[in-house]
Amino acid sequence: MRRAGLVAVATALALGAAGQSWATTSTGDVAAGWGDRARLRVTWVDRTSFEGGSLAVTDRTCDGRSFYATLTLHTGSGAVRSLGERHHTGGCGTRTVHGDIAATDASGVRGITMALCRATAGAPGQCETRYLAANPYHGL
Repeated sequence: MRRAGLVAVATALALGAAGQSWATTSTGDVAAGWGDRARLRVTWVDRTSFEGGSLAVTDRTCDGRSFYATLTLHTGSGAVRSLGERHHTGGCGTRTVHGDIAATDASGVRGITMALCRATAGAPGQCETRYLAANPYHGL
């Protein structure tokens, strides 16, 4: 019993000396007004970055129109930076998963917005902003 107590104390001291390593995951599963869906998942590392993100876009309307999600980064300095479009590349009823979602900004990352869009012939895409993931480490 005494040995277990010493091991627990030594472990606590070692972890404390190494510093804290916390991460929080945000997940948003949203549907566009026309029915297609997207699911965004990111892991917040600290006030300046997130990593390990994935975005899945699913064609649920089967209307033959191109469907995609756009991600926008909101920085600590107030700047807004596009993280690009992630397109659905499958057919009706299928899901495309993008696993390349990460960003860092020295001024901090306040959050990410996700807009769901679909192509409209001869016009700009029809988009709806449906999700905001706020960085829990950034503060107000």
